[in-house]
Amino acid sequence: MFRFLCGLIFGLVLGVAAGWWMATRPGPAELAQWREELATSSEAIRQAFQEKLELLHLTATNIQEELARRGQVVRRAAVDLGHTVADAATDARIVAAIKARYIADPRLSALRISVQCTSGRVFLHGTVDSADDIGRAVLLAMEADPAVREVTADLKVSPAGR
Repeated sequence: MFRFLCGLIFGLVLGVAAGWWMATRPGPAELAQWREELATSSEAIRQAFQEKLELLHLTATNIQEELARRGQVVRRAAVDLGHTVADAATDARIVAAIKARYIADPRLSALRISVQCTSGRVFLHGTVDSADDIGRAVLLAMEADPAVREVTADLKVSPAGR
């Protein structure tokens, strides 16, 4: 009799849980609306990112021209350069924030890009797959933390397979 009651209670709980799951599951209309909102949001983000790349002259063409001229890419944030700069803890926070952005980015490899920071000045060394990725790496580094004053990229283009 005890097994029967336990089985009955278990069956009732399982039935209620299944009913609740079926009732709260999003329908096709909600899923379509979510997809549309996601597509709209991702397009807006992509456009904003592209505008920032162009504003900071970080397009592939700009990067290639600057690499040919200077051998590296340097961008300064528009802040008061005479401002007192952060200490070692801030530099460590900046490096961690940049590495986190590189890890989250599907096109960049945090293992192939070395990040160093001294007094808010960030230095990037390593390899990326394309000139576009150099611009992307610089932009992500500049936006990682408000204490970033300058980003110098000494990144070489070398596809991952090489």
